[in-house]
Amino acid sequence: MSGYAIGGLTKQKIIAAAGELAAEVGFDNITTRMVADRSGENIGSIHYHFGGKEGLFEEVVLAAFSGCQSKEDQKAMVLPPDTSCEELSRMIREIVKGEITDMFRSDRPGWHVPVIYQLLQREDKLYTLFEEEILKPSMEHLVAFFRLIDPKMSDEDIHLHAMLMKMPVFGHADYMKTMLRTLKMDRYSDAYLQRMEDLIVKQTQLVLGLPLDIQDT
Repeated sequence: MSGYAIGGLTKQKIIAAAGELAAEVGFDNITTRMVADRSGENIGSIHYHFGGKEGLFEEVVLAAFSGCQSKEDQKAMVLPPDTSCEELSRMIREIVKGEITDMFRSDRPGWHVPVIYQLLQREDKLYTLFEEEILKPSMEHLVAFFRLIDPKMSDEDIHLHAMLMKMPVFGHADYMKTMLRTLKMDRYSDAYLQRMEDLIVKQTQLVLGLPLDIQDT
């Protein structure tokens, strides 16, 4: 294995260890010694690859969202003004399905969900990174999409519609342990996730006066 590949593997081990620890004890309670012990690497490797804890935590934030954000939202931004109501309805399903897949069906490690929840509670550089890289672009995409549906929709109404679409997914992630205990499940089943998708999509389509898509007829 080349030195470059070994270095990349070392970085991923350190990021994974820091992510696991952040999920367990919170960013503010992590030391470089804890990360070194969890990853099996030395403290010097952390400073070499990341420059210290701050650089490492920034990489953890980016890794938590790696490959997950806004593919369908980006498509929505470039839809033409004369997009049909049927296509807008289909796009709502794609956006909702993407959110659920990102949270519960992706191959990203289990620590990404509690890390995301923590970021929403912070007021520091980690939150700023999260806001600039994820929140703002995502909201810009949704604003463009909802304005296709109704060009006169106010910013407040757009925000409300976006939250009504997203919060059921976020809630199932943030309170996963409690919800799974109530549901007597080890993980959300595919049938449960599909039902969640169908309900969010149908609710959104009805509220916006769009036709129900084929999966709801």
